[in-house]
Amino acid sequence: MPVSPDPSQRACQAIADLLGAQRPWDEPPAARLRFHGDAPVFDTPHALTLSAGAAIGAYALTVEKWWQLATGQRQTVAIDWMQAAASLNPGHFQTQNGYSLPALSLLTELKADFYRTADQRWFFPIGSYPHLRDGVLELLDCANTPAALGRAIGRWKADDLETAFEEKRLPGVYARSTEEWLRHPQGALLARQPVIEITRIADSEPEAPRPGARPLSALRVLDLGHVIAGPVVARSLAEQGAEVLRITPPMNQDPFRQTIDTNIGKRSAFLDLTQAADLRRARELIGGADVVVQSWRPGTLARRGVGAEEAAAIRPGVIYVSVSAFGDSGPWAERGGFEQLGQTVTGIAISEGVAGGKPRVVPTYLLNDYLTGYLGAAGVMLALMRRAAEGGSYHVKVSLTRTSMWVQSLGLETEHRPREERRHFAEGLLPLLETRTSAYGVLQQLPPVAQLSRTRAYWELPPAPNGAHPAAWQ
Repeated sequence: MPVSPDPSQRACQAIADLLGAQRPWDEPPAARLRFHGDAPVFDTPHALTLSAGAAIGAYALTVEKWWQLATGQRQTVAIDWMQAAASLNPGHFQTQNGYSLPALSLLTELKADFYRTADQRWFFPIGSYPHLRDGVLELLDCANTPAALGRAIGRWKADDLETAFEEKRLPGVYARSTEEWLRHPQGALLARQPVIEITRIADSEPEAPRPGARPLSALRVLDLGHVIAGPVVARSLAEQGAEVLRITPPMNQDPFRQTIDTNIGKRSAFLDLTQAADLRRARELIGGADVVVQSWRPGTLARRGVGAEEAAAIRPGVIYVSVSAFGDSGPWAERGGFEQLGQTVTGIAISEGVAGGKPRVVPTYLLNDYLTGYLGAAGVMLALMRRAAEGGSYHVKVSLTRTSMWVQSLGLETEHRPREERRHFAEGLLPLLETRTSAYGVLQQLPPVAQLSRTRAYWELPPAPNGAHPAAWQ
């Protein structure tokens, strides 16, 4: 269906649909939420700006409700469309001492792109880290050049190559249409699941909201995530005052640009969960947390004894957030993956391509990472409100691929005509940036998008280097 010409009305409807029966209030989103400015239009048939406004708006409204439960006061929420659009890839606008930063190492990353298979499908391999890059090149037995990758992938049938990638635990899928994905067992399963899934996993006593200077200043959040989506859940909670402690394995750190983006508002410590002493320390930290966020391959932390059920036993009443690539149940439950694979399997990449030609990811390149982070933060707030009303520990589940499916549900721009040469996504985008001094020098970064009328959203801490702090609560 076509997107409504009124993006504010459409975004409020998307929020109402997104939260559905989980929404702990009776008034419509438009009663508290105001969008302002002009909604930027990207060179895409998908409603990217709309999706950003809706995801961030959903989170902000749940924070506003939490503040009312704690203090009896009401607020309104304001979102600038320009800031919302820029939030899909804020790292593009980020500078360090006046210089932009590459997303990943251009020297070591696999030359990821869509490559033709022997049966004329389009395969997208990812090797964002040296071990993944080496695994892909070893499997394909080729050099890390587009021409060599194209020749090697062209010798495989799509299903066989996808299976071979999974057997080697490598991220890569072939592009499907929306209809194909919905017929796939994993796609059909995800279509039946909510965008934000919240499950009660254990009993505990109710915990009423505790008044503080800021909406979430009484909350402790343990961030066990990596790369983007998981840490964005925790970063979003930090912008409303939560104490967030980021835990990073010292031998598997995130790329630099992602670190200084997603570490804003947090303290950062090293723990190696393969070491018994560090694992014990992680369990002690869970015991003092209200929220635990993780975004590793499904089952990884549970096998170490710090999965959702284990966390609920350690800390009754915990809100545990899992961010996955393809969901954590079904035939693809244990597959790892990255942002672009969600776009590839669900039909977004095919819709983005020129008719009959090569698929493309959305012009912002990133879509699911940030949206899923905002949606996961909204899930945390909904679970906290359920805990306040009825007690219990809760498992909040979001996935990159389910987020792509949600974006598709918002409708297409029917008059959009894909161009052979796509203009750069940031053309015409001039978001407001804030300047902060940090251990990395002077940074310019996108501030929190949603602003509440009584309690301004901001990060109290600049991004810290990984491992800069002790693994302890303040």
